[in-house]
Amino acid sequence: MFFDTFNYIPILGLKPADMAALEELPEKDKDLLLPLLPLKRWTTSTSLDKACNRIEKAFGIRKILIDIDKDFLVECRSKDTPIAKEFCSLGDSTNGYKNWIDLFKRKTNYLPVLQLEDLAEFTSQLNGFIELNLPIALRIEMKGKDKVETENFKFIIRNILPLANKINSLLIILDYTDYDRTDLLNYSESASLIIGLNKYFPNAKFSISGTSFPYSFAGSYKGEIPIYERLIYNKVQNYLEDMKIIYSDRASTRAYSIDGGGGTPLPRIDYPLKNDWRFVRKEFITDDENEKDYLYQEAAIEVINSDYWDENLHLWGTQMIERTALRDPYGINSPQKATSARINIHLYNQLHYMDNLSDLDTDEDWVD
Repeated sequence: MFFDTFNYIPILGLKPADMAALEELPEKDKDLLLPLLPLKRWTTSTSLDKACNRIEKAFGIRKILIDIDKDFLVECRSKDTPIAKEFCSLGDSTNGYKNWIDLFKRKTNYLPVLQLEDLAEFTSQLNGFIELNLPIALRIEMKGKDKVETENFKFIIRNILPLANKINSLLIILDYTDYDRTDLLNYSESASLIIGLNKYFPNAKFSISGTSFPYSFAGSYKGEIPIYERLIYNKVQNYLEDMKIIYSDRASTRAYSIDGGGGTPLPRIDYPLKNDWRFVRKEFITDDENEKDYLYQEAAIEVINSDYWDENLHLWGTQMIERTALRDPYGINSPQKATSARINIHLYNQLHYMDNLSDLDTDEDWVD
């Protein structure tokens, strides 16, 4: 089964920080990764091709799960621009989401995430992907603004069931969007649901996903934040014993975008570990325009001098922190670069969660 070969499915955004973090992972680690990426416009581009080109630049032509960014699709429906028309066409459910299916005929390394907006076309869509003989992902949002309600959940399961044996490989992702400590306490509910679904789909692979990365750091200077998504996964996996599920998260990003405003974010350096995120955050003291770079440097130095810093971990993200500590102009000097460095380290840590990181070679082979 195709999905058996992967142990980590990060849900990434088509954003500069996420794409840079993915691009800068060692190539041999990209080979082990199966990202899920909701399609949207790449920055200010005017065509879908630019988004596809950026994905290829970051990840090559490796297999990658592709979804539609629901927020961007809604935004496009109120506009009349070429890019809006292109995405509205992509999300059009007519003829069993024919345009969506056609994308995967053109992009043979893309793997489909089933669209659930128009369930009247669900079975036709599923049959369309079965004809392509592709591994298929069903991503069910269990919480949040796009939550799949119980009756719709049952409808989806009922309609997949008679076709399950025709599917090349089926992955069912239970996406809890935002996690908190309550979800950790209630982990057995997720485990029980997977056990129930496995009775219907014994050949399917299952994954649980979510994020607990905070929406605000206000009032905090330094600290550690539990990675609840990893802790919940560990609990669920232990509960399921021999039934292996795939770890998934938002790669240390938030489930939903924060609205703009509020002034310049305070300089902050994040350092992901396997089970928590460490951070150092600095307050502005003066109006000096150079103070920002100085504060990023101070935060980076503090992180490097901390007992949790691993001097043997040679990743692009850790090198960015080291450059910042040296006041290198190519180091971290913006929230976007800080985010990218964090995502890069987080991806590596979670991909190699069961490994001793000090035993791994993170250096790329030299190509002249």
